[in-house]
Amino acid sequence: MRFTTAVLASATLFSSAYASPAPTGYLPAPTGSVPAPPAYAPPPPSYAPAPPSYAPSPPAYTPSKNGPKPRKGFGRWGKKHQHSYNPKPQCLSDEDADQGADIFRQLIQEYSDELALEALTEDFIDYTSAVNIIRNRGNEGPIVVNGISFGSRQEFMDAQGSQPQIPFDTLQVFHGCDHIAMRWQTLRSANGQPNEANNIPVVGNAIMETVPDTNNSYGFRIKVLYSEFNSAAWLVNNGVFTPTPIAKRDVDHIGML
Repeated sequence: MRFTTAVLASATLFSSAYASPAPTGYLPAPTGSVPAPPAYAPPPPSYAPAPPSYAPSPPAYTPSKNGPKPRKGFGRWGKKHQHSYNPKPQCLSDEDADQGADIFRQLIQEYSDELALEALTEDFIDYTSAVNIIRNRGNEGPIVVNGISFGSRQEFMDAQGSQPQIPFDTLQVFHGCDHIAMRWQTLRSANGQPNEANNIPVVGNAIMETVPDTNNSYGFRIKVLYSEFNSAAWLVNNGVFTPTPIAKRDVDHIGML
């Protein structure tokens, strides 16, 4: 009994010694009305205005006043005559056409192999029915009259190099973008021939198709030649045919031609 009482008393003293002290400085809850919180203000927008969905078009191109200007009329063949903003080859100029016509003149009047190699393409072709019928001495064959006269540059060189040179006059020159046309005449087509019989003027036309070439002195080469001239006068001048004397001609019949 004593032991139990003592235990209880000890427990009571232990609890009293280790009990939490009362808090100090405690302020009671305020009395009266509590002020209302401030009115709700929406936060500022969290986005920036979207950029426009397109970019303005760039201004139209205006060439510089000091920059290259396109040519009026015909230009020049070859890369060295091209504009930086227009890489396409230009057409033959008037100067080119005159030069091409003079090449043709030299091939007849002042022929040289050096000229042919410089001015003609290797696959050069010559169509001249007048030459074919002269080579046939006025006959239908053996050369086809309306066929190719010379099928390559070398064939032309082999034939032309053996011919006497004749006087030559350029009458008119015309041209397009890639061709040159001309009228010409010679007053002595039999010059240098031992059987020269007459000096009937011979008038002819020539059309030359050209291709650009930046590796020669002209800027172009002649690829195809179409040439025709008065072959009857040529044959008479060279003594192949003898014209009928005026006294024996049927004048009335001639007038009907």
